[in-house]
Amino acid sequence: MGRAARSWIVLALAFGAVAAHAAAAPRFVPADPGFVVARVQQAVPDAALRELIARWRASPGDAESVALGAAFLDRAHELREPMYVGRAESVLAAAVTRPGASASAQRLYAQTLQFRHDFPAAKLRLDALLRDDPHDAAARLQRASVNLVRGEFSAARIDCAQLVAQAGMRAEAMACLAESLAGTGALPRARALLGAYPLSRDEDARARGYFLAVRAELHERAGDLDRALADYAAALALAPADDSIRAALADALVARGEPHEACALLDVERAGLPLVVRRAVCAGEPERDRSRVQAQGWLEQEAARGDAPHLREAALLALATGDFPAALVAARANFALQRQLADVRALARAASAMRDVSARRELEDWLRTTGFRDAVTEAILGAATRS
Repeated sequence: MGRAARSWIVLALAFGAVAAHAAAAPRFVPADPGFVVARVQQAVPDAALRELIARWRASPGDAESVALGAAFLDRAHELREPMYVGRAESVLAAAVTRPGASASAQRLYAQTLQFRHDFPAAKLRLDALLRDDPHDAAARLQRASVNLVRGEFSAARIDCAQLVAQAGMRAEAMACLAESLAGTGALPRARALLGAYPLSRDEDARARGYFLAVRAELHERAGDLDRALADYAAALALAPADDSIRAALADALVARGEPHEACALLDVERAGLPLVVRRAVCAGEPERDRSRVQAQGWLEQEAARGDAPHLREAALLALATGDFPAALVAARANFALQRQLADVRALARAASAMRDVSARRELEDWLRTTGFRDAVTEAILGAATRS
């Protein structure tokens, strides 16, 4: 029996086990009759993807696995369909266990691990890649990204500084270094670094989008909302499918008192959970209620399937609906996993709403230890102290 045939038998057995577990578990029934359980049309592979699948089935080697895994990840990004990440992980998990698995396969697999917030496993795989090839710039940037998400700024700074010294990836390297500096108490220096960098149109559009999004966040953290909004808008124009940039721009618009503009920005086809939750915050009725029901149903479906939960979105939704105890539980669990700007603010809001001394001290200790500065977080904590 060929390897491809064995692979499909294993997958069939796995799906059978999942089905048996699902049959034993309570059925998930969405409260919203308009809740999208599955987008069948989006699940059907296009012609290019069908060809890659056929090649992989015929010969599931490293090159075929990399091509198919990359295509699945591209579809996940372009179509806002997270199911494609799961498909990529299935293909790549087998590929990386084979002797001599390529660096490309390892990096793509680490991306799928990052997606489901298994940051330690992703980092271990990237560590191994960089031991084998210290000049693997893509793996180094990816490891720096994991460390930045985790709030491990000093570790990220080492990788970012090495990227600056290497040829290529200049814009990403400078943004990476600035973000790591800003996380360790050097926010003015980080802003000056990006302000002096001559960003060129000759650089890759995604690289420029990342650079501008980082610069926008640093402006926002310094309280310079006008410049932050301008950079977020420019970044989104370069990367319109990047929902993290779209969400950050919407948050900044809400912070400046422009909820209608934020909601217009969030009105996209196939909006993912982060955008739906933000609509639940900024929309007027009845759209606000529909978005809240949709987001709650989404979170319940994740729990029923056993997926990695969107803890940040759970905290934001609970804050929007006034369920402050649930918001604090979700925000603290989320902060243990990831410590980006939205995560820091979510914990600050939840701890302040609940007047929870322990959670507030946890956040303040982290802010003091790292040197992380954010004008909005400081205002939230300061208001809670005065009230």
